[in-house]
Amino acid sequence: MQRFSKRQALAFGAGLGLIGLAAPAVRAQGRNVIDTMAGDPRFSSFVELASRGGAVDQFRSANAVTVFAPTNDAFNQANASMLNDLLNPGGAGGSAGGGVASGTPDLVRLRSLIGYHVIPGVVLTSAQLTGDHQYKTYSGGMLRIASQGGTIALANPAPERQAATFGAGGLNVVPPAAIVAPDIMATNGVIHGISQVLTP
Repeated sequence: MQRFSKRQALAFGAGLGLIGLAAPAVRAQGRNVIDTMAGDPRFSSFVELASRGGAVDQFRSANAVTVFAPTNDAFNQANASMLNDLLNPGGAGGSAGGGVASGTPDLVRLRSLIGYHVIPGVVLTSAQLTGDHQYKTYSGGMLRIASQGGTIALANPAPERQAATFGAGGLNVVPPAAIVAPDIMATNGVIHGISQVLTP
């Protein structure tokens, strides 16, 4: 079920003047992480979520960040009721046609979700993501990153004990996400496209 319509994503990108600056992600070295993602159609849903959460300027001004950005396919498979609740709390669900709800988002929880996809202070390329480690995310929760057999997986190591958790008693336990688009470099960090939305 799609929650972010292509028309809305394009309208958002056009509003920022970012769409079409440089389509291939590999040419993104001259732009920061949010502008790099905005120029890559695979990340339009995550960019729109960052915009709704008021996090665009934080991404632009951040120094040395590693962003694990869910692709649009990841959002298509995400928990629709949880996302709709974040974007339109107390509403009757999403807007018609699978687009983003137009209500006022729950900014505290939405920023927590966005921040859980960001490791501040380091630029971690896929070559550095070896072994099994835990990193503190921008939102304060821990993220486990494990590499095995050429696959890099990301998971919430303790969903029931995380700060700003979205589920109770581990109800938000999901299989690990995988990095599907590694090492998209930007001026202030690196972006790794991942296969699902991470839940703090």
